[in-house]
Amino acid sequence: MRARYGLPAIFIFFGLGIYFSVLSPRFANEGNFKTLLTSRSTSNIARDPAAIRRTYDFSGLDGSALAKAQKMRLLSGAKVVREKAGVGVELGHFVIKGEGGQKTFACQKYGKISMTFVGDGSASNGELPKMEVEGQCEMSSDVNSISPLWIPVAKILGEPVADGEFNFQDGKPISVRFANVSDQWPVTWQLQSVRLFTSESQVEKGAEKQEVVIPAQELKQYVPGPVLLQWK
Repeated sequence: MRARYGLPAIFIFFGLGIYFSVLSPRFANEGNFKTLLTSRSTSNIARDPAAIRRTYDFSGLDGSALAKAQKMRLLSGAKVVREKAGVGVELGHFVIKGEGGQKTFACQKYGKISMTFVGDGSASNGELPKMEVEGQCEMSSDVNSISPLWIPVAKILGEPVADGEFNFQDGKPISVRFANVSDQWPVTWQLQSVRLFTSESQVEKGAEKQEVVIPAQELKQYVPGPVLLQWK
């Protein structure tokens, strides 16, 4: 009898071992698995254009009405933000009509963003110091805002004062170009213009070149006062 049931018993215990070592942990972690799926689903919902505030949905606008709404939203949401080693400007985000007429985020249509500033201090050859900041257009964790382009002030202040370009690759790539600076770096910079535009990589993939430009003479139409960056 022992010989008859010994082999089947071995297979039974072997099967039970597989169940408790492989299948049981799977069910024990089922709650974590569901949580992961829920987290991913929530993230996807947050990145859906429908998640933006309804008043920032301009997908039904065209022509001059769209142009005005885009500019107003960019600057009405403007906010200076600071971190230990840098400073930046956060802009308002919005939804527009994309390819095929579907709704799309502004940063999905315009891959790049550029902001120009003029600095305080003495002018060089009659021109005030100028700074142009350029980087990727990316929405922040709140889809209603565009992530700021962080200017690494501490690094720049450690460099010799001169016209030229800095390219920073730490975190989100950003380029900072200076013109008309004299013997010291200005510590106060005033926003002069904003530009959203199609990136070269988007054009290479077949996207049409498009842009939203807010020149210096239009800024006062959309913001009540100057947008200032303080470096110190």
